[in-house]
Order: sequence, then C-alpha cells, then structure tokens
Amino acid sequence: MITITPAASALLRDILASEPDSDALGIKVLVTTTGCSSYSFSIAMTEPGVTDRVTWIDGIRLLTTESEESFLDGLIIDRNRENGRLQIFHPTQLQGGCSLP
Repeated sequence: MITITPAASALLRDILASEPDSDALGIKVLVTTTGCSSYSFSIAMTEPGVTDRVTWIDGIRLLTTESEESFLDGLIIDRNRENGRLQIFHPTQLQGGCSLP
C-alpha cells in the first residue's frame, strides 16, 4: 500500500485542481531501475491508461500498474518541510547486487 501524508495530499490536490481537465487526471507512480538494479520512484500527472489500476487515497486518483505494485508496497509520498517539494521514500527499498571494491 502507498501512503500519502496529509501535507503531500494537500499539495497534490492543489496541483490537480489547477489543471483544466483535473477531473480526468490522476497521479501515476513510476518505477525506474537505476544502476545495480536499485529502484528510483517518481510521479507524473496523467490520465489513466488502459492497464492502470486506480486507487483513491484522500481524494487523489492514484494510478499504478499491476507489474509495479510489488515495488510500490510501503512507498511514502511526503512533502519536504524545508523546501515544500514532494519527496518519495521507500523504507524497505530493494537494493541491487553491486558490491563495492
């Protein structure tokens, strides 16, 4: 399950509400493989795709894909108190297999 903190939720709702077609939009969580098979997370504002699963969290349409849901379990979307920007954190993020010299 993905957690969106109240501060992040308020910001995301404001961002979505400012869009002319806000009723059709959702927040999609994207998973990217980085070096050594670690994972990076980002979000995008978009309309639901054919393969997207839609979940409502605190009035926000959250979009995910079935193939990525196992990577997203435990993900936290928060608002940074210092700069006001969104941050994405995974407390149990899977790490790759690279070894350091």
